[in-house]
Amino acid sequence: MDEPGALWCPSPHYFAGRRGERPRWIIVHGTAGFATAEEVVAFFQRPATEASTHYLIGRDGRIFQLVREADAAWGNGAVSQGHDRWWGTTGNPNYVTLSIEHHKLRRDNGDELTEAQKQASFQLIDHLCERHGIPRRRADAQGGITGHFSLDPQGRSYCPGPYPWDELFAYLARNRLRPVAAESKPTTAMLLPRHDQARAAAEGDPGCAGLWQQLEELREVAADFQRRLINVELELARLQGQERPPGSRPQSASGG
Repeated sequence: MDEPGALWCPSPHYFAGRRGERPRWIIVHGTAGFATAEEVVAFFQRPATEASTHYLIGRDGRIFQLVREADAAWGNGAVSQGHDRWWGTTGNPNYVTLSIEHHKLRRDNGDELTEAQKQASFQLIDHLCERHGIPRRRADAQGGITGHFSLDPQGRSYCPGPYPWDELFAYLARNRLRPVAAESKPTTAMLLPRHDQARAAAEGDPGCAGLWQQLEELREVAADFQRRLINVELELARLQGQERPPGSRPQSASGG
């Protein structure tokens, strides 16, 4: 995994490598449906879907990584009339972009991000900019951050839907300009996601370590059950003649 604390849920829908290119833009998406983040993950893992993004952020703030950043996820390939001018000169946008889905319940992407989702999104974008030298600003011909609507205003004008852009860029500006004094450098515990902080604390307490191990095992059982349930639901939808499960949006190998 590239993002610390992300859940690795690999999708097969990507081009290996970037043909000598590097990520210069971050594209923000909204799922326009699906009941749970796990359902989105399962959809992107289906061979027939032929689409995926690099990351998905659940409404509870969990981050799922589906494709490694060194590879080109099939999320941003379709470019339609009216697109921002620079996309006409980049070739396949998948090779020069990183893509982040946000789980949204409404089919029109009309719901706002939850607070946990917003904070996770801001932090992930900040980390991606840091790792790849992507400008922490609104997208232009040199790079930056924008929504799926920038590439495909005909088919994805609603993607990602409401997103706190002004808050994002204010957050990125503060992080870029804030000096880190030697005495105020973040500790390892501060850098860990909340779940991992709790685990680290439990492992340091002999009385809690055994209970934490049981909890982790139960979570794994629950996650496996959820994956099986999703697969059954998807197969049932297929047998009933539905191309995709209720709540999903149209996708294509070059879209996403």
